[in-house]
Amino acid sequence: MATAPKNLSEPLLQLYRINAGSCNGCDVELATTATVASFDVERIGCSYTESPAEADIVLVTGPLTVRVREKVLRAYGEVPEPKITVAVGVCPISGGVFRDSYAVDGPVDRYLPVDVNVPGCPPRPQAILAGIEEAVLLWRARRDGVLPPPVASQPHPEKGAVSTGVRGKMDFNPAACVGCRMCEHVCAGGAIRFNEEFTGLRFTLWHNSCVFCGLCRHYCPTGALTVTDEWQLAHRQDQKYHLTTQGIMPYAPCSGCGELLLPVAPELLRVAFRGTGREIDRLKSLCTECRQKQSIGGRRR
Repeated sequence: MATAPKNLSEPLLQLYRINAGSCNGCDVELATTATVASFDVERIGCSYTESPAEADIVLVTGPLTVRVREKVLRAYGEVPEPKITVAVGVCPISGGVFRDSYAVDGPVDRYLPVDVNVPGCPPRPQAILAGIEEAVLLWRARRDGVLPPPVASQPHPEKGAVSTGVRGKMDFNPAACVGCRMCEHVCAGGAIRFNEEFTGLRFTLWHNSCVFCGLCRHYCPTGALTVTDEWQLAHRQDQKYHLTTQGIMPYAPCSGCGELLLPVAPELLRVAFRGTGREIDRLKSLCTECRQKQSIGGRRR
């Protein structure tokens, strides 16, 4: 993300937080940006206000519940233009784990314009600061009537120095995937999808719905999914549906009948067998029907 250095010649921009029905996890992280000196928003030219009429940048947490929707929209309407909106956490961006609840009417961009997204459940204070920095750049560009500056490509701020206990976005290795779809089944945020295409099976993980819980990695039998320490995912709204990890597992013809199938991943063979041999190598290129016919004694099970 681009960095907005504090300009001492300009007054502090005012941040106004709207809770749209959150669990308060993101609000705790926002409190850190107001109380802990190393994460203080004043060092990037901002401060918090309790009045929407004084605000410049709106920070929204929560999935937007039916009960508070009108109050949220009323408070948002009191913020004067130009204003920039930052969705903090996956809940306001996509609904997160609450997306299918009868009590949720979000995500928030159904009712109000969002400019910056900061995914996470909750996002780290550093990621929230990066989102606010981007919001500052957009606010000044909108105020001055100019095109917003491009997003600067920056290295991971703590790459190699982050504790291994910190969870970030998931990484995917298509060569190890067997298409069992267990990850899709256990994904709490509904972030994972499999789509059958002509050439293969496509895996897609949408980071704006992922809550970093790691269940997909835990249940993946072959280790195709791994947790990284890349938590810095703040981005502009026009990138909302592009922040994905994808991979495709190509089909191969069955050596017996020619029917297309997903090849057996070597990682699965290492899990299922202590070693491989000529018989296993022969069976792994066969579809289910052909494998039944050519397995032990040619008997169907």
